[in-house]
Amino acid sequence: MTPRQERRPAPPPSPPAAPEPKPRDGDGDACVPRSATAALGESLAAAFLAARGFIVHARDLRTTHGEIDLLVRRKRLWVAVEVKTRRRHDAPERCVSQEQHARLVRALSALAGVLRPRPVELRVDVVAVRLPDGIDPELRHFEGRSFAPPRG
Repeated sequence: MTPRQERRPAPPPSPPAAPEPKPRDGDGDACVPRSATAALGESLAAAFLAARGFIVHARDLRTTHGEIDLLVRRKRLWVAVEVKTRRRHDAPERCVSQEQHARLVRALSALAGVLRPRPVELRVDVVAVRLPDGIDPELRHFEGRSFAPPRG
């Protein structure tokens, strides 16, 4: 006796696979996910500010008003730092909108009451990080205007 052979119908053809999207960093660069570029820029900015006498207290701090990339201080000056990292942009600092700046001011003002040591002044700064291909990173620090913490 020979074993019985069953004929199974062929499975239906599967639809063609969609091409996998290339990760992008937000300004036209392929091959580097946006989060990896941002994280690299924030690490470089944190080291840059620490070398200039700031103490880094928090990274990617989420508040009800928005996210603060770096929260740093020097003595009793507390600074919310927006880090803009780009590979192919001559002036990453120009990517900070007035609305984004206003959100950072509100976020920092809201935190002022819980910061220790108590702030005497607050500020929102921008650190622009350029990562041109094959060249060392370029960092520029733009200091904002200081303002007094809210009373209360």
